[in-house]
Amino acid sequence: MPRSGEPRVTHFNDCAFVAKTLVDAAAAQGHRWGYLPPGKVRPEGGFSSSAAGRLRQLPYVARHLQVLLSSDVLHIHYATAAALLEKSFYPRRPYLLTLHGSDIRKQWLDPAYHDQIQRAIDGASMVFYANLDTAENALKARPDAVYMPPLLRPGRLPQWTPASTSGAPRVVFASRWDESKGVEAQLELAAALRAALPPAVDLVGLDWGPGAARAQKLGVRLVPRMEQPDYLRLLASADLVVGQPQGILATSELEAMAIGVPLACPGRQLEGPGGTPPVLQGTVAEIVEQTKDVLADPAAASAALNARPWVLEHNTADAWIPLLSRAYSKAAAEGVRR
Repeated sequence: MPRSGEPRVTHFNDCAFVAKTLVDAAAAQGHRWGYLPPGKVRPEGGFSSSAAGRLRQLPYVARHLQVLLSSDVLHIHYATAAALLEKSFYPRRPYLLTLHGSDIRKQWLDPAYHDQIQRAIDGASMVFYANLDTAENALKARPDAVYMPPLLRPGRLPQWTPASTSGAPRVVFASRWDESKGVEAQLELAAALRAALPPAVDLVGLDWGPGAARAQKLGVRLVPRMEQPDYLRLLASADLVVGQPQGILATSELEAMAIGVPLACPGRQLEGPGGTPPVLQGTVAEIVEQTKDVLADPAAASAALNARPWVLEHNTADAWIPLLSRAYSKAAAEGVRR
């Protein structure tokens, strides 16, 4: 039950566990916010218009309706999820919206999606965007949009146990192998690292994305997609984590930093409110040389970067809970905007 006088809040959908992190952080502060994860919002392959597809929608429709009836305010994660709640027989509820990446980076520019995305943005009581590289689009679509960086609860992260303490050094590629994560630059770095490092060094990546097979051919050992605790343990086993070459830090990169693993990101990082992130960056050749230095003494590299305090200052979920609580109360008081 929510606190007395507070609206009933549900986080609808999720990306990179941001919603779950916020709900858990809120619970630690005495709030009781609901949470509907992606698998219960819609099937992974989406809905189809066939008779069988419509039949498969029924449990999701019932679940959506239950969420609407039991909530005063929704916080929707990813703009296309808002359209799922537009059925004429659904009750309308005020909502906040977080733009998580491709929705505002690519789909908002696509005529096939633009109107749907803009409608979701216009109808929200408040809009957040989660990536620095989407600031221009987000602020054009909604001038009062607020930057909310990827958020963590560092106290729940595993201890850093680099593989080199008991065997061969390990380099973990944190991102899936697709265009949105700069797959060509990732593959270029994977090839360069495999050529430059001793064969015993374990290059590991997720078996996820259209470029995964190419990564495997270049010498990256692929592991299946996994539940978050297992994935965090994978990051914690790395001597070095390779982040996406897009100039931004996503949740996985920040988790590695907060664990203490040195992080290398090809290219140059965009600077946000926290200034330049404490990560290794540069050209592929520079990253290769930096990787050699890290693998020679991972603990010293971690100490030199000292990334965990930076993450604690700029990317903890706990600090956002009072702001969100006030925003939910305001949205509930104002009611539906569209």
